[in-house]
Amino acid sequence: MVGRALIVAAGAFACIGGVSPVQCAIDADCGASAFCAQGACIDGTRSCPLLQPKFSSINSRLLQVGCGVGQLNCHAGDSVAVQSGPSFAGHPYTTLVNAPAANRLGSARGLVLVKPGDPGASFLITKLQLTSTDPAFGPGQPASAPGSTCAATLGVIEQWIQLGAPDD
Repeated sequence: MVGRALIVAAGAFACIGGVSPVQCAIDADCGASAFCAQGACIDGTRSCPLLQPKFSSINSRLLQVGCGVGQLNCHAGDSVAVQSGPSFAGHPYTTLVNAPAANRLGSARGLVLVKPGDPGASFLITKLQLTSTDPAFGPGQPASAPGSTCAATLGVIEQWIQLGAPDD
């Protein structure tokens, strides 16, 4: 349990590749090239997932694994993050796309979490890029390691948004 907590605290929150059929309880059960999420080994690392520019990929390999119902559960249930930001429980498409930012200043500026076709105006991208708490926009995400989402992962999320953020 200690090893798992250290890995979660040290890194981020996602996966590369697909889910293998191996059952696991902790990351060490999966070997050096995978990690444990919800009892299954997932190929890759938590800090730099290779995603497809599709909501299904982003949701299942990023949001659900580490933000919503996976490791930290910040954006699920009755957590403070759900009260101040989106809930990623279930199928969170509608809580992200064209949804106003819950942040007071972000909302006042008319920002939405995901603005189809415009990654630069999508508050989700801003939150993932912040490396510390910003007076205007609050803490960076993930909360355990702000700004730890790698450039390749951000690029795929931006590409999905640029493509109109379809719900596939």
